[in-house]
Amino acid sequence: MENNTTPTEQTGTRPTFLTVLCILSFIAAGFAIIGYVLVITAMGAASAIASNMEGMSGEAGQAAAMMNEAMSKAPSMGLTWAYIIVGFVTVLVSLFGVIKMWKLQKIGFYLYVGASVVSMIMGIIYSGFGVMGVLFPILFIVLLVLQCRAEVISVVTHIAME
Repeated sequence: MENNTTPTEQTGTRPTFLTVLCILSFIAAGFAIIGYVLVITAMGAASAIASNMEGMSGEAGQAAAMMNEAMSKAPSMGLTWAYIIVGFVTVLVSLFGVIKMWKLQKIGFYLYVGASVVSMIMGIIYSGFGVMGVLFPILFIVLLVLQCRAEVISVVTHIAME
C-alpha cells in the first residue's frame, strides 16, 4: 500500500513558510470572494437598469443608446457571466485547497494548482494575457513546490543521520 502522506503530515507540524503562504492565500481568497460578490451584485443591477431603459425616449433614450453602444464593444454577457461564475468557483476551490494544505493534506496542493490553472486560462480567454493574472498564481505554485522539496530533503537528511 502506498503512503500518501507528506513528512509533515506524519509529524503533525506545519512549516512556517507553508503557514505564511496559506495565510497570504486566505487573505487573497477573502478579497476575491468579496470582489466577486460585489461584481455579481453590480452585474445584476446593470442588467436590470439596461432592461428598464429599453424603449425610452428623449435624454433617457439617448443614454440607453450610448450604453448599448458601449456594451456592444465589451465581451458578450454570456462570456462575462461565464467568467464571473468560473472565477468565483475557482476561488472557492483554491480556498478549499488552502484549507487542506493548512491541515497538511497533499490533496490541497493539487486543488490549489488546478484552480489556479483554470483561473489563468479563463482570464486569458476573457481579457487576454495579463502579467499579474499569471505571475502571482505561478509564483505561489513555485513557492509551494519549493516548500515540499525542502520538506522532503530535510526528512531524508534526518533519517540518514539516525
